[in-house]
Amino acid sequence: MGRLRFANWVPVLAVALYVTIPVLCSIYYAVFPGGSFSLGAYSVITEDASLAAAASRTFLITGLTIVVLVATLVPALVAVHLWAPKLRPVLEILCTLPLVVPPIAIAAGVVALLRWGAQQGRGSMASQISQFLQNPDLPLILVGTYVVLCLPFTFRSIDAGLRTIPLKAMVEGSAVLGSSTWGTIWRVVIPNIRGSMLFSVFFATALCFGEFSLAATLGQQTVPVWLYDVSSNNFRASIAIAVLLNLTTWALLFVATLSADRFSPAGRAARAERALQKSSQKAAA
Repeated sequence: MGRLRFANWVPVLAVALYVTIPVLCSIYYAVFPGGSFSLGAYSVITEDASLAAAASRTFLITGLTIVVLVATLVPALVAVHLWAPKLRPVLEILCTLPLVVPPIAIAAGVVALLRWGAQQGRGSMASQISQFLQNPDLPLILVGTYVVLCLPFTFRSIDAGLRTIPLKAMVEGSAVLGSSTWGTIWRVVIPNIRGSMLFSVFFATALCFGEFSLAATLGQQTVPVWLYDVSSNNFRASIAIAVLLNLTTWALLFVATLSADRFSPAGRAARAERALQKSSQKAAA
């Protein structure tokens, strides 16, 4: 019996070692130069102004990506669940298409489109739109492509959240009480799918923090592109910042997993049941 239980843990231990050993080696390389502990590699955070610019640009792109994702996908999914359930498979196919298209292929298509706009002549609307989307201070073209990359996982998460609640009854009850459709989505629907939305937000954050191929192909310096550039002359600093980014991503995914369970209807029901049991036991005592 003991051997069987240990065998069950072997795959878990193998995956844990596979994931943690490279990270531990990176941490050792970053903070133990020459065998002695030092945080000198992290001095680049205060000394290199280009890192701050890349970080602020990455945060801005991440925030806009999350806002666009939530503002478009939540109302669309609510509408499909309520009034057009037959269109749900169509929306699912459209949202999961990025899974079968490599990011570099998306980047090649976007580059070709932007190049076509630039070739329409100086002052033309297509040329101005192309320049506006590639503004180095706020590259909206990255926001659009990151929204596309996040669609499959955001759709799955929010769709699963809507399936676990009595959406139609909630909307009808809210309408009877005089609330508008947008008011119902804001005050009733979103609070009931907070777990799914938080998971989507954290996953989109992790993806935006780690995406490299699209940003590099489009010539936009986000943090991953900065890491690649600085690795040629300060490799230890690039590893140190990469470790920091990796740990931040892990922490976000860990919080997302806990949040999805805590705010899910099943989680709330379990907590309510435990609270009821405790109050019953106190009353009986």
